[in-house]
Amino acid sequence: MNHDDLISSLATTTDDEVAGMVSTRTRSELAEHIMSTPVEPAPARRRRRGLVIGVPLAVAAVGTAAVVVAATTGPPASPGRPPLRAEPAVLTFSTQGKYLVVKVKDPLADPARYRREFAAHGMNIRLTLVPASPSVAGTVVEADGGDGIQMISGKGKCFSGGGSCPVGVRIPIGFHGSASITFGRAARPGEQYTSTNSAFAPGEALHCVDIRGRTVDDALATLRRHKVTAPIFHYEEGGNGGQAHNVGRDKIPGTWYVTTADPWAPGQVMLWVQRTRPESHGDAAAYYRRLMSGCPR
Repeated sequence: MNHDDLISSLATTTDDEVAGMVSTRTRSELAEHIMSTPVEPAPARRRRRGLVIGVPLAVAAVGTAAVVVAATTGPPASPGRPPLRAEPAVLTFSTQGKYLVVKVKDPLADPARYRREFAAHGMNIRLTLVPASPSVAGTVVEADGGDGIQMISGKGKCFSGGGSCPVGVRIPIGFHGSASITFGRAARPGEQYTSTNSAFAPGEALHCVDIRGRTVDDALATLRRHKVTAPIFHYEEGGNGGQAHNVGRDKIPGTWYVTTADPWAPGQVMLWVQRTRPESHGDAAAYYRRLMSGCPR
């Protein structure tokens, strides 16, 4: 018997005949049983925990050691609702002797998130990151309070007038005071700097661009060649110490002279100008030469 003969020999049954095989009462009892059986919810899918820190911390109150693990998980998922995605950590913490070393993973995060992660370690520390010019980005630009907190120096990693280059902080383990720390971060396109160095410092837009002592017209022509603009000009009435003004290009004669420059925003600087040519000696001139040392003549 071939395949087709086998199929044709099978008894066929219609839907009506099948329905007649089971009584109406039996079907009703079966349906009632199915509807009344409790349905166990499927187990919620476990989320991978976002580990922020796992370091031994000395607990001064009891004199023992504890392992602190702060996981940025949200509230548990409810049945039928997908679990919330864990927030990534914005700071990292590690130990170095008796100190906790903190590094910033996300410089654009909401400062409230920094505070929450410090609070998870029992610390009342306000951390802020502000847009800074290139030679300042990644450094501590301001610190207030916090006895025992030490600056981490990164000699050779940045340029500052005072010679120091604080690139991080060490916080004593078990620190219970309060402190406010401000770091410089890289600015976004078009974002005005909050913390700056000289525009002639290494890493800045005008490093090795010699425009001090040149006229405004001449200086602007040089800036254009380096794809830098000057939207703001600063001058002081009667020389240094007079009333200060920040104005646009239309208020400044092209025959005035450039004395110095500050970073303003990415690709932009503020030129300091005056009616007369600046002196080639004195502290300002010496500092300018130091900034430009090593530049090609």
